[in-house]
Amino acid sequence: MVGNTPRARKSERDRMETIATYCGCLPCLLTGHLDIHTSIEHVTNRGRRVGKGAEQHKWTLGLCTWHHFGHTQNHRDRQWMAGEYGPSLIWGRREFEEHFGDELQVLIPVQDFMLALFEDRPWPAYNVSRRAAREVRNEWIKRNHAAQSQSAGT
Repeated sequence: MVGNTPRARKSERDRMETIATYCGCLPCLLTGHLDIHTSIEHVTNRGRRVGKGAEQHKWTLGLCTWHHFGHTQNHRDRQWMAGEYGPSLIWGRREFEEHFGDELQVLIPVQDFMLALFEDRPWPAYNVSRRAAREVRNEWIKRNHAAQSQSAGT
């Protein structure tokens, strides 16, 4: 995105820090992997960040270097990484969203669900509990199914 980014408010900075430190990469979690090297993805719509002003920091997801930037790990190639972890956002939003669900309709609500779980039952840094991971995956399946049913009906 080109231009100045408004400074994040304390609540938004806390959100992004919690995602990076306690939640990790959401797509990795959804595919059964935990990742501790997480960056923050600001959700966009047609190349522009969602939200106006500082509010755009509310529309964020945790993504690892593979899912965010397409960086392969441990000398693996792109095909192996995509097969094991799912597609990277950098290689195309359509493929990423076909695999993980729409960012606005599915992934942001699932990220918010995970943050609410953490608020209710915190876990140690970089150590999502199995119970929380299972609940997040179940929420993702439910939301993804609802979004697919809704798009099929229109």
